[in-house]
Amino acid sequence: MSYLARIPLWCTQRVTSLVLVALWVLIYIALWRDRPRPSAPPPPQSKISSWLSKGKKSSDHVVALEPTNAQLVFVCYTLAAHILGLLFPMRLLWATRSITKKLNKIFNQSHATSDVLLNYPNPADADLETKLETGYGYDGYESTSSYSESDSVTEVDEANELILHAIVIPNYKEDVYLAMEAGESGASTKAAVLMKEFADQFREIGYTLHPSDLPGEAQGKSSNLCWAAKHVNGKYLGGHMKRNVIVTVIDSDSHLSSKYFSLINGMHFRYPETAETTIYVPPIIFDRNAHHVPTPVRVADLLWAGAGLSGHYDTSSICPPTSVYSLPLSLVDQAGGWDAGEEAVGEDLHMYVKCFFALDGKLTTRTVLSPASQSNVHTDGKGIRGFFRDCKARYRQALRHMWGALDSGYVAKCVSKMWWRSLGRSGGRPHWGNTMVLLHRMYEAHFLPTHITFLIIGGAIYTVAVPAEQIPPLLQQTLSITAYMRLMSIFNFGMFFYLYEGYHYVCVKGREEEMVRVGLADRMSGAFSYRTMGKNCLDYCFFPIAGVAFGSVPTTVALLCHFWTLRLVYKVTKKPPSAVSTPA
Repeated sequence: MSYLARIPLWCTQRVTSLVLVALWVLIYIALWRDRPRPSAPPPPQSKISSWLSKGKKSSDHVVALEPTNAQLVFVCYTLAAHILGLLFPMRLLWATRSITKKLNKIFNQSHATSDVLLNYPNPADADLETKLETGYGYDGYESTSSYSESDSVTEVDEANELILHAIVIPNYKEDVYLAMEAGESGASTKAAVLMKEFADQFREIGYTLHPSDLPGEAQGKSSNLCWAAKHVNGKYLGGHMKRNVIVTVIDSDSHLSSKYFSLINGMHFRYPETAETTIYVPPIIFDRNAHHVPTPVRVADLLWAGAGLSGHYDTSSICPPTSVYSLPLSLVDQAGGWDAGEEAVGEDLHMYVKCFFALDGKLTTRTVLSPASQSNVHTDGKGIRGFFRDCKARYRQALRHMWGALDSGYVAKCVSKMWWRSLGRSGGRPHWGNTMVLLHRMYEAHFLPTHITFLIIGGAIYTVAVPAEQIPPLLQQTLSITAYMRLMSIFNFGMFFYLYEGYHYVCVKGREEEMVRVGLADRMSGAFSYRTMGKNCLDYCFFPIAGVAFGSVPTTVALLCHFWTLRLVYKVTKKPPSAVSTPA
């Protein structure tokens, strides 16, 4: 590919970075370079008007200042960004309230109801063996299983319609398993130990090792997941079989309730018309060690959970996953599997977007009313040193998260391709309504927080440095209105923190009760983090600082780094020991 031919691709990949630079240019021109022009002088007065105006002060005829074109653009964009910034916490309040009510209803159901859901649609067939045909078909990767190939052969019994859940745990240099990186020292030994310990808990348990020298593939979770998915895909042949194989991707520190799989089973059979085009997304909750981490870290993770929660409101059509999600293997095939390149660092959002455009915007997203429990970043440090080590580790994690802003460029590329395909198509049309909602979500995730931060900084410096009489009234009014809008947003976020208390309680209470019921609570000592208003009152005041320190700052750093590299040096942040994060 020639140098000129690479320019459009280079720009598309870095669309978020280029837009940020464009914002800086706009702020500089509108607030510092351009000078407002005086309005046109008043028309000449008649003799009567002159006589009536006698005795009036000359200040009554002060010439107003008209904003320049750049200032008009600044005013329009500032208002638009603040309106969207105000709508986000309002939607978050709606979603948090709605999902908390539903979770209370789910967790109050009897155990008998859960058992019926688990075996839906025919509990009598629960003990039938699901028979699967082995057909690896992917040469060159290393794979080991606790079962021999002869133990997992035969094809699915279509009459019984049983679901097989294939759980993949991509990780890189972490304490747990399962989609491994060959470049990590001791990966095979770690996998063997885990397989031996948990072999009796699963129908089959195995591991794959992603080669470290594949061209175009970066070391990290996304490439490890891509490699493991090829192994899973090769085991289950036939379209009907893949329809009933649900692939669940979780982080190594995630904890899922048994209800998670029960609810997916129920939705999979309850909506057969969309079963092959549905992705299942749970909300997340940091309820394991939040009482052990510094306030900035706790608040940053709370806001991260809130970002995911905001998509779980009633009538929501777009809800990108955070860390945990499930989808049928047939949908994985339609999307072409997971990507392993540098653009796919945020594999959860990237795969969601890939599935969305593989279906021309007609992807169905269903909320799983069983929150995925997560651990806060936590190091082994104590005192002041531990405080700063935890904050540093959380910043490093935030930088890795914000590196996923590359997905906005991927979305832009996919939208253009979908539009181009639609021009020559005689069949169905893309779902442009869902596409607009997805674009809005990408703007909220990768543009809005950083842009508002710089708009606030630029406006504050401008009003301090420039005398009020030299500021155009329209610009001055805009800065005043947006200040009140920010106060309203802060109030709404405070209300979210209040509603989050109820959401957090129902999540941690339900998880603890289940662990007591199955006899695992003793192995999870200290892993149930309850919140109280007295202990967490600082959280309500600290979220603007945490939002900037772990949101705007790492996003800006990531976007600037994208100008010279797309490759992220994958550094895993410290999590609690496995004794605290044992999955059910």
